[in-house]
Amino acid sequence: MKKFIIGVDLGGTKISTAAALPSGRILAVDTIPTLAHLGVNKVIDRIASSVIYICKKADIKLSEVRCIGIGAPGPVDAVKGTVLNPPNLKGWKKVYLRDILSKRLKKKVVLENDANCAAIAELKFGAGKKFSDFVYSTISTGIGGGIVIGGKLYRGNTGSAGEIGHSVIDINGPKCSCGLPGHLEGMAAGPAIAKRSGISPEQLNALAKKGNKKALKEIRFTGKLIGIGFSNVVNILNPEAIIVGGGISNLGKPLFDSIKKTVKVRALAPVKIVPAKLKKNVGVIGAVAICL
Repeated sequence: MKKFIIGVDLGGTKISTAAALPSGRILAVDTIPTLAHLGVNKVIDRIASSVIYICKKADIKLSEVRCIGIGAPGPVDAVKGTVLNPPNLKGWKKVYLRDILSKRLKKKVVLENDANCAAIAELKFGAGKKFSDFVYSTISTGIGGGIVIGGKLYRGNTGSAGEIGHSVIDINGPKCSCGLPGHLEGMAAGPAIAKRSGISPEQLNALAKKGNKKALKEIRFTGKLIGIGFSNVVNILNPEAIIVGGGISNLGKPLFDSIKKTVKVRALAPVKIVPAKLKKNVGVIGAVAICL
């Protein structure tokens, strides 16, 4: 009898859930809004409901599921299975998510930082297969990172390694979602781009594709900010590559050209800057991968 895997990507705005075969092949995916403003307990209810629903959608039984992997916004303590107050999930202060869901669903549950999940997904199934040492960075509502050294995930002393978005690139910069000034996330993530330009990143992208000079200038400036953050990563870790995912990576060539140009000037060692391969479902694929 096959033992299936469930992967859950918990985000500040949406919950994506997938059912997969032991090989990692995805059978079905479903996405619902997180509704984080309803509080911790309601969101956990929604996660549990999404697991039950995806089993029905994939035509499998919960009894046939051997493991549920969950990727959650950092900081996360993967050893203790706790979510430790992420900026994008207000009120989640030391929530024992792994044990709560394991008890409710009567299944083995594994919890990991969402960016670490994405890094593992790219390592096993995506652009990271070519590299033994790389940093994965996801740039969307927030900016996160996952570090792979020698083909293995590096979590750091307390599990919070890779929080690229909270590196300081301007001590006088605007406040980040965590409340501190000048962080990369507070200056180059989606909300920061929208605040600075007055339009959404998607609208900015559409204008840039039509040759709008102001839109292109904003995208290149965002790329420069990201490039400064990436240069710090290169100078500290000296990875073979930085793999870039998340919705902001869809800004495409103008963004990547600006990132590469900045890193080339500021970093002390060469590095490949490459787009993520798995794109849209990388979070749930990673959540599946941590079970495998």
